[in-house]
Amino acid sequence: QNIVSRLQKVPFEQLAQDVRRAIASLESTLQNADALVAQVKGEVAPELRAVVAHGGMPAAAMDEAMVGFAEGEGDVLLSTAIIESGLDVPRANTMLVWRADRFGLAQLHQLRGRVGRGRARGICYLLTDPADEPSEATLKRLRTLEALDRLGAGFAISARDLDLRGAGELLGEEQAGHVTMVGTGLYQHLLERALRAARGEPVEDWTPALNLGFQGAIPEDYAPEPEVRLNLHARLARAGEPEEVEALEAEIADRLGPYPDEVAALIDLTRLKVLCRRVGVARIDAGPAAVALTFRPEAGAGAHLADLLPDLAWRNDRLILARPTEDPGERRALCVDLLERLEDQAAKGKAPARSQGPPR
Repeated sequence: QNIVSRLQKVPFEQLAQDVRRAIASLESTLQNADALVAQVKGEVAPELRAVVAHGGMPAAAMDEAMVGFAEGEGDVLLSTAIIESGLDVPRANTMLVWRADRFGLAQLHQLRGRVGRGRARGICYLLTDPADEPSEATLKRLRTLEALDRLGAGFAISARDLDLRGAGELLGEEQAGHVTMVGTGLYQHLLERALRAARGEPVEDWTPALNLGFQGAIPEDYAPEPEVRLNLHARLARAGEPEEVEALEAEIADRLGPYPDEVAALIDLTRLKVLCRRVGVARIDAGPAAVALTFRPEAGAGAHLADLLPDLAWRNDRLILARPTEDPGERRALCVDLLERLEDQAAKGKAPARSQGPPR
């Protein structure tokens, strides 16, 4: 009912004389279209023929309505924002946008560009709901369109929109829009991957599976604040170089004091994941009797690795270190030592080559 009351204030009699084609774009969805058409025809402009077009219609019916309106079969097109681009009706030079406060500047600029494409000058009415007072930020956005109504104003509108919303920082903490929901850490990870791909560098996204019989954690009695624990977990997960793991280990000890076994296990698991990525190990299975490494196909591993160290054997496409370890701490140290030795041999050209670009 609000839209009908607002439309009743528009001089349709004058429009009907000067403009025989008008477009009304109604929010982003058009509900109760038949009832709205009946209200427009019966209460607003009974002498005008109304046509409806929205994304919920079958493709054939949508195409028929749009083509028919362009050819003159109708005076008023009641539509959603689906007409934002791709519509060319030279005889249509008047648009009424209902709830313009719900549209962005770019959308409104595109919408008003659908009219006035012929010889007659385009007119665009931006309507709001009188029961819902627009905010000051919304009014600034709408006044921008009112002020920048000349041809070629798209760049000036974009610049003004940037000023109103804020640009944020490409690499910094201050972000705007959806980046705040994604999170700066994930955003920077995705940005780094995109930059690597743009430079033509290989982009890997895999995580080795570690089955070692133990887990790591940052207990609450060691770091009481949830934000601190979450931040440290995230930074350990993003570590991509051994130096980063060493720096984080020193920072944790410096900030929170000597750490318990659970934290030591978490740091060692992080160190193992980094080393696995560097030598191409896809999986580690470790128990009291032995340690088994499964390599990625592209790592180029084979039976020749069994000659690198005593107690090593190559069986069933896995490198087996038959060395009993009952203590989880010793088992972690054994796995780290084995991977570090493999990395040293890789540097000498005797083991799988280092993996390219670990995910950050």
